[in-house]
Amino acid sequence: MRKILCLHGYRQSAQVFKDKTGSLRKLLKKHAELVYISAPHLIPASSAIQDESMETLQAVPANGKVEEQRGWYFSTEQLTFNSHDETDFSWGLQESINVVSKAFEELGPFDGILGFSQGAALGSILCYMLEKGELNFSFRFAILVSGFRSRLSPHTYFYKTKQTIATLHVIGETDRIVEKEMSEELTTYFESPHIMCHSGGHYVPATSKEKEDTVTFVRRLPNQEG
Repeated sequence: MRKILCLHGYRQSAQVFKDKTGSLRKLLKKHAELVYISAPHLIPASSAIQDESMETLQAVPANGKVEEQRGWYFSTEQLTFNSHDETDFSWGLQESINVVSKAFEELGPFDGILGFSQGAALGSILCYMLEKGELNFSFRFAILVSGFRSRLSPHTYFYKTKQTIATLHVIGETDRIVEKEMSEELTTYFESPHIMCHSGGHYVPATSKEKEDTVTFVRRLPNQEG
């Protein structure tokens, strides 16, 4: 069975993302184990009205308990984040990479990663670092949902060359947080991207077709045991 590390979106947490992907976990249970971790950075309360407001709606899990809102990195000195930001400021990325590295050490090994929104942007950075031998862990594939290329100038380094790792890019036709054009742009940084579009917005799709496509992608890839 394959093992996948899941990276949540901005203003979410491990528990929120786990709740949001319940139907996907159920469908994949015979093929892969999904493991969820939280980003290291708490979102400052003062940034609430400056960030991507629709992401905030996803911060309440199914049990109704309000979870801490977290992020993988920030794009402004006010410690806010927006996927459209083009700034020279970046804070928190290395700490997040360290958290992922610790997860691989303590909870892994993992065959792949699954990232959503900002978690998918982080995933794309990890793919570059993996190919360049800059990580102390490895994985064989990445599933990037509502992903985008980070526009922060300190992150330009991570998009210099195309990556050969197997990737599945899940793109929402009506996504208003990370527009489909942004997700389509991210696919150009990979040699052989698999692209799956759905008619919905900013979420992990749960209809039978999309879930089956995800299962097909995961099943055809070798696990860590080969």
